[in-house]
Amino acid sequence: MSSFTQTLIASDPAGHQRATQSPFLQRAAAGTLSKALLGRWLANDRLYIHGYIRAAGRLLSFLRLPEAVSHEDRNDNDNDNDDDDDDDAAEALLAWVVDALVNIQRESRFFLSTAAQYGLDVNLPIDATTGRVPAAAKLDGLRRFEALFDGLQSSTDEGPLPWLEAAVLFYATERCYLDAWTWAASQMDGAKDGAEDEDGGAVRRAFIDNWTSAEFAAFVERLAAVIDGAVRAQGEDAQEALRRRGMVMWRAVLEAEAAFWPAVDGS
Repeated sequence: MSSFTQTLIASDPAGHQRATQSPFLQRAAAGTLSKALLGRWLANDRLYIHGYIRAAGRLLSFLRLPEAVSHEDRNDNDNDNDDDDDDDAAEALLAWVVDALVNIQRESRFFLSTAAQYGLDVNLPIDATTGRVPAAAKLDGLRRFEALFDGLQSSTDEGPLPWLEAAVLFYATERCYLDAWTWAASQMDGAKDGAEDEDGGAVRRAFIDNWTSAEFAAFVERLAAVIDGAVRAQGEDAQEALRRRGMVMWRAVLEAEAAFWPAVDGS
């Protein structure tokens, strides 16, 4: 029987393909993205990171942690693997979000250092009156993600797992990002080292390895395990309602991801 997250992935193959297999990614794999286009995408991705951080704060603000300490003898690592009840799942989710914030800060530094190394401009135009990037300068996908991140809240119904939609949002975006760049890596010509690429080799020498690493894949699977275990623990009667809730967020993320890839010539 498929897990909850496997069911999400399998629910809309066409939507998942649009989110993870774009002409932009094809060009990235071929080394034919201009520095200007890659820089624009990275500039949007930097602002996505800012929204991601805000969303993590929102999730932490309504995550219900246990107020009583269990009498069971457990070590510090148990929470990452013990998904038998809501308290364990909440603590495992907390640990994941904390690690995600550490990772995303490291990712932001990596963006900036790699952009500087390859001469990429990762700034979008700023409105002189507000000091902020106007919505019109952003990719549609970024605007969609900002709406999802800034609209994140605890489930308003009285059902189980009030954090489910938030966890699915984080899982969906991380999963699509991993799948997208893994697909791009599969399209690369291994005989080329990136030296002649239009971006100077930034994508194929630096970014793809970082975005397809075994560590990143394990991090994504760790969140899947938290979600799957928590959903399974609610029992058979709750599964359909939980699936419907998760599916709404999953499809919204697929649409945002598909809209995050810039148009390229000929697409």
